[in-house]
Amino acid sequence: MLEVADLRKTFRAHKRKVSALDGVSFVVKSGEVVALLGANGAGKTTTMRMIAGLIVPDSGTVRLEGYAPDTKGYNARLGVLLDTARSSSARLGVMENLEYTAALRGLSPKEAKIRALRLTDELGLVDKRDAPTQTLSKGMLSKLALANALIHQPRCMLLDEPTLGLDLEAGDALEERIKEMALSGVAVLLTTHQMEVADRLADRVVILVGGQVLLDKPRAELISQFGVQTYRLTFENSLENFSTHFPSTITGNQMTITLPDPHGLYTILDALHPRAIINIEKLEVDLGTIFRKAIKDAEVKA
Repeated sequence: MLEVADLRKTFRAHKRKVSALDGVSFVVKSGEVVALLGANGAGKTTTMRMIAGLIVPDSGTVRLEGYAPDTKGYNARLGVLLDTARSSSARLGVMENLEYTAALRGLSPKEAKIRALRLTDELGLVDKRDAPTQTLSKGMLSKLALANALIHQPRCMLLDEPTLGLDLEAGDALEERIKEMALSGVAVLLTTHQMEVADRLADRVVILVGGQVLLDKPRAELISQFGVQTYRLTFENSLENFSTHFPSTITGNQMTITLPDPHGLYTILDALHPRAIINIEKLEVDLGTIFRKAIKDAEVKA
């Protein structure tokens, strides 16, 4: 289990102090995928780099199964994928990269080779084992970066924008691997601006605003709390000359509309009379909608 408690950090910029983190606390349990979300400048990267041991907090603590950063027990349990481009040496081949990383993690040469062979097999890198890293595609580099992070079988994984820039096939494969890690008991903390990725993977969501935790709840609970009602209405004919104050889009004979509660649907239906409706479909709320609403509500309260 990863425990982050009351992290605080202030940086100096242009002769003034800027608070990057102001009391950030959350937990990532074993087998849980937590999405750390927030706008640019919210504190996500600073938080991830503190957990990775790259930045020292002004105050607060990080513990992984009881171990503090920069200790042997902590490093042995943590896997980090923060920058795909910098996670491998361009001058080494795929197997050489993995065996080198394993050696840094304290594995014997024999065990390093066994794990490198297994990971290249599992991640579809068999044909690239002897290829120079600099010749790999972005998707293959991402797989190698993940293999480097997994070589020592960590108990917690940090993933910063793991699917950014990947094609559909590579992105899908990485998402499946993240699910497999969680099922095996690994605690996974990821950041992403791709809300559909968080939607598919996250068990729980932590939203940062201005270096503070705005929300920390299971995804299902967030949907229940912020769940707006979104419907897709299909008409017999094209919809023309109709406007409403509710957020909506109209394309041909279809209208997608977001309502504050289910009762608003009756108001819309009355307003649409006598247009012939042939289908009404309730759409599932996504994290993107919830994220925008949570941020907007926080701005209003501020």
